[in-house]
Amino acid sequence: MTKKIKLRDAIASDLKKNQYLKQLHQELLRTYALYLFDKEIQFSNQSIQDLLVFADIMSKTKDVKLEQLSLEIVICLNKMYPQSHSIKFYKNQIFEELGNYSRPESDDEYKTIRSVDSLIDSVRQVNEKSLRHFPTGNGYFIGDQQWLYNSISNQLNSFSAPTSMGKSFLMKMFIEEKVKSGEHLNFVYLVPTKALITEVTNDLCDKLGDYINDNNYRIVNHFDSIGVGKLFTNLIYVLTPERFANLLLNNFSGAIDYLFIDEAQNISKEDSRSTVYYRIFDLLRQQGYTPKVTFAAPLIENPEIYETLTSLKKGSALKTNLSPVCQVYFLLDVKGKFEVYDSLTSDFLRISALDSYSNSYYLKNLLHTLPGQKLVYRNSVNNAVNGANYWYRKCDYPINPKLLKLSDYISNQVHPDYYISTIVQKGIAYHFGKVPDEVRNKIEKAFCEGKINTLFCTSTLMEGVNLPADSLIIDNRRIGIKVMRPFQFKNLTGRVGRLSNSMLGNVFIVARSDMDYKKFKELVSSKDMTADLSINNLIDTDVLNAVNADLKAGDLTLQRVRKLTKGQQRFDTVRKFSLIYLNNLQNSNESVVTRHFNTTISSQDRESIKKTFKEKYEDHTEADINFSVDQSIELEKHVKDSDINYPQILDESGELNIFDAYEFLRELGEIYNWSKYEPELAISEENNVVLNDYAELLLRWMKGDNLHQLCDFTIQRRKREKESNFLDRSQNVRDNYGKNNRYGIHKNSLNESNLSIYVLLKALDTIQFKFGNYFLKLSQALLKEQQVDKLENDWYQYLEYGTTDENVIWLEQLGYDRNSALEITNSEIDIISTNELGNKVLLRNRIEELKNSEINNETEHIIKNYPDLFISEAD
Repeated sequence: MTKKIKLRDAIASDLKKNQYLKQLHQELLRTYALYLFDKEIQFSNQSIQDLLVFADIMSKTKDVKLEQLSLEIVICLNKMYPQSHSIKFYKNQIFEELGNYSRPESDDEYKTIRSVDSLIDSVRQVNEKSLRHFPTGNGYFIGDQQWLYNSISNQLNSFSAPTSMGKSFLMKMFIEEKVKSGEHLNFVYLVPTKALITEVTNDLCDKLGDYINDNNYRIVNHFDSIGVGKLFTNLIYVLTPERFANLLLNNFSGAIDYLFIDEAQNISKEDSRSTVYYRIFDLLRQQGYTPKVTFAAPLIENPEIYETLTSLKKGSALKTNLSPVCQVYFLLDVKGKFEVYDSLTSDFLRISALDSYSNSYYLKNLLHTLPGQKLVYRNSVNNAVNGANYWYRKCDYPINPKLLKLSDYISNQVHPDYYISTIVQKGIAYHFGKVPDEVRNKIEKAFCEGKINTLFCTSTLMEGVNLPADSLIIDNRRIGIKVMRPFQFKNLTGRVGRLSNSMLGNVFIVARSDMDYKKFKELVSSKDMTADLSINNLIDTDVLNAVNADLKAGDLTLQRVRKLTKGQQRFDTVRKFSLIYLNNLQNSNESVVTRHFNTTISSQDRESIKKTFKEKYEDHTEADINFSVDQSIELEKHVKDSDINYPQILDESGELNIFDAYEFLRELGEIYNWSKYEPELAISEENNVVLNDYAELLLRWMKGDNLHQLCDFTIQRRKREKESNFLDRSQNVRDNYGKNNRYGIHKNSLNESNLSIYVLLKALDTIQFKFGNYFLKLSQALLKEQQVDKLENDWYQYLEYGTTDENVIWLEQLGYDRNSALEITNSEIDIISTNELGNKVLLRNRIEELKNSEINNETEHIIKNYPDLFISEAD
């Protein structure tokens, strides 16, 4: 009996085998490549018309590969022939067929002639648009967006979609709909970086406007933000996972109705930060919270993998492959080949006319020739900085007067010697995690406005950064030293071509070796888009056996594990997973971590581990994965039996109290056993000076020195004799970023000023992250022992906000960044006042007198969240 198939499926199958379509598509790709490099192109009208007909048919097949191909055809043709009415007509028809009624504002709609058919199409279009209309505001769902949006209401939901599908946009719109409809709910929105906290918060403020106050909501970024404890106030928490974990650990008593995990692929990252996500769901389970959970990740084949972190039954794991934008992949072999990837045949097509771009000068050739805005991916900070400096020297761009203000801003905020303050004048910049947030935000804004033309980036580009780039250049298939996986590669390349801007992104991949050439081809054509949990990749049977042996021996320093794992970072991650496992074991909690560990650790061994810790530590357990129970018990004992407390920041003569701060950190190191857990901080004859460096920087930060002052101080300090490695006593940074050769400084090294600035930024990150956790733990213990609500000299708070000034802290709690808060407070204009009830308020008109556009912009967002705290003098 003949098997029946649908006509649509039969047509799709025939199209994939159609030789004429393959020929036309390859001709299109070659022609588009020549067009990009401003070469003469010849594409017959007949070929164009036939391609448009093929594209129209493919858009109706419901076959994702063919639908994507139809988009690629009409977008490429429209790029090359923007004035063609025929191409516009087909493009609009295909967009609407694929459910895309939202196009860049620059796209002109082609008006059809009046006819019965056009009238029917018009009625159908109106109906389709009404069904796809956003629940709030203007605009229409595209493709499968509505399907994804509706799934957010489910108890458990994990969805995966291409980078350009607007996953973050959908979650923020869901919050907007619920708030504007008057529902009283509490939301938690998790983002991977502090920089994204500001972006999401500002976006929500813009979307919600007066509804925030009218419907009694607050958007908060920290557990001690203004308004958190106010009765009958609904909260929208925008937090990093670490801040949310601290919230749950600090007697959180609110309600959580919805939990959004944005950029959920970070749960797959093989670093210690990924462990926080696992712990969050343990804490939610232990504390009885059952919010509706949504995981949102870039395109992977198995989004359901993240649902295993929860204790909920299987949810709705949704995946959409169709992207509203397209990427065209070009492969350059520096030995002399220029190729373009044909997605229809999965082949690479040689374009010999462009072979001249495949040589050792590829970067200069591409950046000089390609139109539009460019991103250049680099696998390390040094390579990103060097690339930007190289292009600044080699390009013939004039100084852009529109960027002089940004250049001055960076010089004033950081330092005049900071590379980026100079190179930005030609529309060139770099972007990575250690670029200060306020500078990075400015760079992103200038790029979005088209002022910056070329941006050199590291993998931070994968962490939710959305930039309207036309082209991406990749010449390394690693992230740091680790080889890029297919889903990471597609996440990276999906950053070019944005729905709100250019709907076509060009990806130029440069293979500098035969191995790179082979592996890049595999990455481009790979269909393996599966992701795995970090625990599965990091903790194998050998590691589990070592953990088992250490825990049965009651050894929380995990010495067997340390010998087995290579590097402090992996050890820290394995240790945190082990502490999660131990806590769950002691509290009889089931989780994805316990299930993974129990594949090797037998029930008999588990009983032995529980018995060992019961005998050694009685009923003491530790819920915070930054600490083990031995550290907590020692801290509790020390707080009860001694007079430990934070020292004063200034000594009696008004100078920095470096000696007492150093002694305090030494004492803290003994309590927390840094010799075993933080060897790079622990006191020894070789590195006692390290802690002294950190003590001085810590005091300067808490005293309120701004970043410019800290940079200047560090640069000058490192110029002194025997102080050239201040804050970098092991010379790790100097070895990696300031290498010398026999002729002196290597040409690809940072100069001394920029090396000092990078050292400072790394050290600040260390003291904020590592010391922040230790200070928080100590502050909590002191509050409990002293039975008070607030410490008079709380170094945790001073470190968190970078000041001892209560007014600066208050301003930061409202949402101002540290620099703005310092400027407002230190201004000669009295901006902070009190109302008739004695509560602090801000004088709006005096803020404007500062004539600081950054502060004015921040105020515009904050005033929507806290309108009652802003008054005019007339009031």
